[in-house]
Amino acid sequence: MVAAKFMDDIHYNNAYFARVGGVELREMNGLELEFLFALRFRLNVTPDDFASYCAALEGEMLTTTTPPPLSPPAVMASVSVSPEEEEEQDASAVAGGGIITAFAAAARVSVAVAEITQ
Repeated sequence: MVAAKFMDDIHYNNAYFARVGGVELREMNGLELEFLFALRFRLNVTPDDFASYCAALEGEMLTTTTPPPLSPPAVMASVSVSPEEEEEQDASAVAGGGIITAFAAAARVSVAVAEITQ
């Protein structure tokens, strides 16, 4: 909120931000003042500081591990299975004691939707 008010010529008032944020106006005003005094009202950032912040964020992103993304439905649509083959696979999985995962079920739905829309 403080950054928006600092950078923009036209901005919403604290009552608007308080309502959107789900806090009382008095609390929003107090938080804004506390933040400004903590920054000593210095809201500008030097290019060197900005570059060091960017480097710190990039370093944090590199150290954070995330799982690989799931395949998009368009890629999965290339593997087309007929309804008869689906029933056969389901029956063999159940007969063999296998469990059909939610991902496999979702993949089948994605394939069906992709085929319908094409």
